[in-house]
Amino acid sequence: MSAISFPLRSLLFAALLLGAVAPSVAEDNPYLDAMQAIADGRYEDARRSLASLAAQEPEHAGAWLDLAILQCGLGHREEAEALFTAIELRFAPPPAIREMIAQQRATGCRPNAGKGSYRLRAGRGYDSNANQGASNPNLNIGSGSNTLTLVLAPEYAPRGDSFTSIQAEGAMPLGNNGSLGFAHFLHRRYDNLSRYDLSSAIVGLERPWQLGSWSLRATASAGLLGLGGKLYQQHLQAQLQVTPPLPLPAPWQLSLIGATSLQAYPAQSQFDAVQNEFRLQLTHRGQEHLLQAAAGLLADDSSKARPGGDRQGWTASLFGRLHLGQGWSAEGAWNVLDWRGARPFSPGLIDFRREQQTRQLRLGLHYALGHGQAIIAEYRQIDNDENISIMGYRGRQLSLNWQWQP
Repeated sequence: MSAISFPLRSLLFAALLLGAVAPSVAEDNPYLDAMQAIADGRYEDARRSLASLAAQEPEHAGAWLDLAILQCGLGHREEAEALFTAIELRFAPPPAIREMIAQQRATGCRPNAGKGSYRLRAGRGYDSNANQGASNPNLNIGSGSNTLTLVLAPEYAPRGDSFTSIQAEGAMPLGNNGSLGFAHFLHRRYDNLSRYDLSSAIVGLERPWQLGSWSLRATASAGLLGLGGKLYQQHLQAQLQVTPPLPLPAPWQLSLIGATSLQAYPAQSQFDAVQNEFRLQLTHRGQEHLLQAAAGLLADDSSKARPGGDRQGWTASLFGRLHLGQGWSAEGAWNVLDWRGARPFSPGLIDFRREQQTRQLRLGLHYALGHGQAIIAEYRQIDNDENISIMGYRGRQLSLNWQWQP
């Protein structure tokens, strides 16, 4: 989640315009580190890097200008004005840079680092399987002539229903060094199947920092999940993302992500568990697109009372976002989650280990209306296959949403 409020585009544009007078920048130059710090919201780190670079390389016009704009954005008016004046006297900047300096002065250098971002979405949709009813209601127990077939009650068959949903989320910078507080809320209300109404709330903190040439980002969050108006699940999560300085062609980036989450079920404590995840994530970020692929391993340590005991598994995902022009953009995501139980699910009744594979697909088409508003059509598909027949299910959702993001 990001809430960058400094004029990053101005800084990059200035760097390009000053290319003729600024010295060449090597891959390990502090100037690139400062630009990355600005992109991460680590403004104090960027300020220190740019100030050091300007002192070490007095003819580095890009460092001087970016430092001046950064000081102005931080509300340090006197420091910014001294730098703007020095730039005009020392570097004889071209008209485009002079106009940019004038624009910065016109703002009065009022601090804007505290501005957050938020988004509101409301929509209507249809869910083909609101209750996650079983695709196969028959469960065979035993073998040969002793096979017994149990049949689920009709109420556990798939049931579709229309729904209304509302989502709200926001992020707020905490200081000037990239820390963020964030929150997300979701409520989905079905027209008829109210016992499956879904509510969730998540709050958390995020903190990026730099360790030499390694980039790190730590996230901690807590959440509640409600089902049918009752508390269903509580969870806590801690995550660390590490991006090493690998010699990948720009703009590719490879990160390592480790996460631990505690999950508690107030009404069914036998399902309480600790989940650990380790995955690799490859990202390609351009001006008009974002592509991301990830794969990793999972471990789910449960209480001794949970059927099937601990689980081991793996996960893989693909995500893409593409601007199509004329206000249109498209987004898609595919995820697969595979679990294997450690012991027989229910000895004497189901004498084998549970095997589960869940595949999810999401496709979205966005159209911008202007003034921060957009219309979003979204399709979601979930296929949960299990070797315990009555636990497998299929679901399809189609929704139309209005979004406001100032």
